[in-house]
Amino acid sequence: MTNPRWNPDNPIEIAPEVYEKQVVSWLRSAGQELQGFTVNHLEKIHGRGGEYSIDGWAEFEIFGGTKICVLVECKKHRRPIERDVILGVHAKAQAVGAQKSLAFSTSGFQKGAIEFAASAGVALVIFVNGKLTYVTRSREPLCEAGYPPDLPDFVGQMIWSEGNRTSISTVTDDRINPLAEWFRSEREGPFRQN
Repeated sequence: MTNPRWNPDNPIEIAPEVYEKQVVSWLRSAGQELQGFTVNHLEKIHGRGGEYSIDGWAEFEIFGGTKICVLVECKKHRRPIERDVILGVHAKAQAVGAQKSLAFSTSGFQKGAIEFAASAGVALVIFVNGKLTYVTRSREPLCEAGYPPDLPDFVGQMIWSEGNRTSISTVTDDRINPLAEWFRSEREGPFRQN
C-alpha cells in the first residue's frame, strides 16, 4: 500500500514560509518548559561532510547541562514521503550531531517510511488543513459555511508505528502535548501513549 488511509488525499497548498513558521511555532510552544530551549528557523549547520541547510534546529538541556540537539525537516512533496527521504533525514541528523530528528510532511508518509522512522528514532508529523479534523455524516459535500468557526487553520498528525499498529496524535496550537512529550522522552522516536 503506497498511500495509506492516514495520508491526505490532497496535500495542503501552503507557502513554504508559512508552513515552516507554523512548525517552528508548535516547536516553540512544545519546548517552553524545557531548560534552555531554543528553536531557530532556516539554519546552516556544519557537520561531517560540510555545511547543511536545516529547516529547523532546536536545542535544550537535560541533567543540568547536557545539550540535546533536534533536527527538523519540513517536506512539501506531491506524493507521500518515501523511506529514502526519511533515511536522508536520519543521515543528516547523524552528520550534524543531532540526538533527535523530526520530519513534517504535507503529503503524509508511505508505510515503509513510517517503519524505518520507528526503527531509526525519527518522529513524523503530517501537516494538514485544520478542516480535516472535522467529520460529518452527511452524504452532501460540506460547504465552507458548514465548518465550525473555531477549527484551527493547521493541524499536525504525529504518526508512529509499533509492530502492526499505527497510531496518530493530533497537534494544534492548543494541543501541543504530543510534541512536548516527544521532546521529553528518552527515546529518539515518538513516545508511547498511555
